[in-house]
Amino acid sequence: MSKLLIIDDEKDLCLMFQKIFQEEGHSVVTATTGQEGIAKSRADQPDLIFLDLKMPSMDGTTCLKKLRLVSKVSKIVGLTGYGTLKTAKEALLLGAYDYTSKPFDLDLI
Repeated sequence: MSKLLIIDDEKDLCLMFQKIFQEEGHSVVTATTGQEGIAKSRADQPDLIFLDLKMPSMDGTTCLKKLRLVSKVSKIVGLTGYGTLKTAKEALLLGAYDYTSKPFDLDLI
């Protein structure tokens, strides 16, 4: 069983991910702000983090940089509805494991 953290300002998306992954036997924690996600990552040290790259108050790029400081072993997958090649490249250069655009195929996730 893996520990997952979902960081996205869309509560419904967090709940959907939580339901899907818990049904698969994983432990899932959610956060709706970057600050909350960083705190939960520090406390829980998840194996995998899904991170929205476009959030209010703290953008995903800033959050990604801070997550890398507190959760060095977690794999981070960037999620965004505003995907561009530049955004993807930036996320990967900052330490993201992978990147996908919204809407996405749940089977792919």
